[in-house]
Amino acid sequence: MFARLLPFAVAACAFACSSCGSSSGLYPVTGKVLFNGEPAVGATVAFLRKDSADPFKDSTPQGIVEEDGTFTLAGSAGEGAAPGEYVVLVEWKEGAGSQRGRAPALNAPDRLKKKYLDPKQPLLTATVEAKSNTLPPFEVK
Repeated sequence: MFARLLPFAVAACAFACSSCGSSSGLYPVTGKVLFNGEPAVGATVAFLRKDSADPFKDSTPQGIVEEDGTFTLAGSAGEGAAPGEYVVLVEWKEGAGSQRGRAPALNAPDRLKKKYLDPKQPLLTATVEAKSNTLPPFEVK
């Protein structure tokens, strides 16, 4: 009898252990984006994995720059980012951050002239570690 139940017991144990804890492999990431020393309020920050075959198909953690210049990353996989090396993209649309609850038009010009949007020649990079991450400020021009 025990021999017939053993595979089910092992499977149940494996399933229970795989769902133990709530760790998603993501770690909190916060940082700042500054323009001439001032917060780039409303700018969008996106992290693309450097080692990805197709970074646009991966979950891309993003954040919006707040009044104090800070952002917090979150994506489809949850809050935070997986440990690794990232290319950091920043887009700051005209009108972003000027009115609460209202986003700029999709075709609004980028205040940074798309200078920080080329993942093949990134101007900004970051490392996310397997811990809570507070990154040094990104200064954009």
